[in-house]
Amino acid sequence: MSSCSATAIALLLSLNSALANTISPVETFHAGLIDMMKSSNYEQRLELLRPVVKQTFDTSTVARIALGRQWRKLPDIVQQQLTELMAEVIISSYASRFPIYTRQHFEIRSEQAVSDNRAIVRTNLLTGDDTVDLDYQLIESEDQWKIFDVVANGVSDLSLKRATYAETFKASGIEGVIEEIQQTIQANRTRADL
Repeated sequence: MSSCSATAIALLLSLNSALANTISPVETFHAGLIDMMKSSNYEQRLELLRPVVKQTFDTSTVARIALGRQWRKLPDIVQQQLTELMAEVIISSYASRFPIYTRQHFEIRSEQAVSDNRAIVRTNLLTGDDTVDLDYQLIESEDQWKIFDVVANGVSDLSLKRATYAETFKASGIEGVIEEIQQTIQANRTRADL
């Protein structure tokens, strides 16, 4: 066997081993969403989803990518605050978007290694009348796979955040970004109360 073939096989094996356990956080998140949907109380939905998001999402990666180049310039305490706020945005967004369980269910379509520490898990959300493509971008950190982006019907949630926060940062700095995130959390609460 040529050294080129051996290298290709080694790379393929490492990418396949990189896929081990990529589906687990997605399945855990889906199960958490279904449990959450079965509660009609917004506060209870938040409490049900909070530990699931903390277990399955890498919110520090979400915050870092959402803030882009500005992230490295921020003090540790501000990075920590943004990481916590990003978790609350994710939690409140899903709690307000899925207020009721109407037999929605998820199907996993495929998984694909992107690199040795990145993968995509492609799924569908079936709602009865509609099918939503949900592609989860995962990163491996400290031997754990976690979600850092959800692409719904081709639209990346993280890309939207990054574009919005870059614009806000230009206009009003990090204080403006923090205020915008807090307003989003409040808007999710208001939407849930309607």
